[in-house]
Amino acid sequence: MSKSSRQETRSNGALAHQPSPCQICQQSYPCFSPTARHHFHLLEECVLLRTHRVFFLSGCVVETRLILGAVVIFVACPDQVRYTHPVHQSDHAPAINPAGWLASSLLFGIPGLTFAFLFHWAGPSLLRQMSSWWRIFHVLLILPLALMLIASLVGAAIDVRSTSWNALTHRLRLSAPKATAWIWAAALSGFMYGGNWEDLFAVAASWLALWKENNRQVWVFAAIVIGTIFKRSAGILRPTLQSIRFFDASEFYHEFFDRFGPKDFMGIPLHGAWWILVYYAVVILVCNIGGEELWWRGYVLPRQELAFGRATWLIHGIFWSVFHLVRMAITGIALSFVAQRTKSTWPGILGHSFGNLAFFLNLVKGVVSP
Repeated sequence: MSKSSRQETRSNGALAHQPSPCQICQQSYPCFSPTARHHFHLLEECVLLRTHRVFFLSGCVVETRLILGAVVIFVACPDQVRYTHPVHQSDHAPAINPAGWLASSLLFGIPGLTFAFLFHWAGPSLLRQMSSWWRIFHVLLILPLALMLIASLVGAAIDVRSTSWNALTHRLRLSAPKATAWIWAAALSGFMYGGNWEDLFAVAASWLALWKENNRQVWVFAAIVIGTIFKRSAGILRPTLQSIRFFDASEFYHEFFDRFGPKDFMGIPLHGAWWILVYYAVVILVCNIGGEELWWRGYVLPRQELAFGRATWLIHGIFWSVFHLVRMAITGIALSFVAQRTKSTWPGILGHSFGNLAFFLNLVKGVVSP
């Protein structure tokens, strides 16, 4: 028996469970059904025959046939392949579409134009019709934010082709994060809340997270300090930022944001109204923070990563800053940086909660005031 024949015998004996001859050449090909063996035979006749002599001289005819043949068979008729051992396949493998410049502009622009329409036309129109501030608050803020939350869930379900909780949480990056992600979340919370001790805590927590990640790149540590200093020096840029006007703030715009305490909340007196604190906390946590973070960091950011790679956090942060009228540029970039680094939406949820804490504390002040 020749060397190539012995190799073919060993290969057939090791890989085939129930070999049967091909309907064309009457040769036995392991592990494949008659239809698959037919494709394998055609592959040999059309492709491998040209290089048969080269591989025969190297003594690798059988192995090459099996490897290259299997590749074509998996493409041509994967349903005809029988495995020699259990193989776990996902019926709902994610198929996420990259979000380049055009898609990103739409994903950020549509919500931005929606809010512009609500605040510059719908809100003043409702006020002229003598609608209550309570109703205006829900139409202008809660409704669009709730729609963003629903859109993120629908988009995730489409991507993973499933509505199961595990599939959605995995797609939106809501799975249990690593320990370092919680450290980054604490750092982001201090950064977004602001203050002397809070900023110091943010830097220390960020350095701790980098150390836990075994990151020894000095420039990253330095960049965090520079970013914090830049944020604290933003007051110097305030006149410049205020000169950037996408629109002239109307009287309605100012009056709307004056309704967040401390005397009243959307026309409802705050003194002793503890239920408003509970209601506001739940609605803002679910619709505002949940809607924004699940949409921006949970749904949009992973799509942008497929298009922009390592630079996604910067591009995403700029888009998010424009959505917030540039005035939250540093915060937006910090949020994006942490979200992409941790591959988790939870740090953004926690940090965003602390960033909006000032509104809640203003309501608390009105409720407990004499």
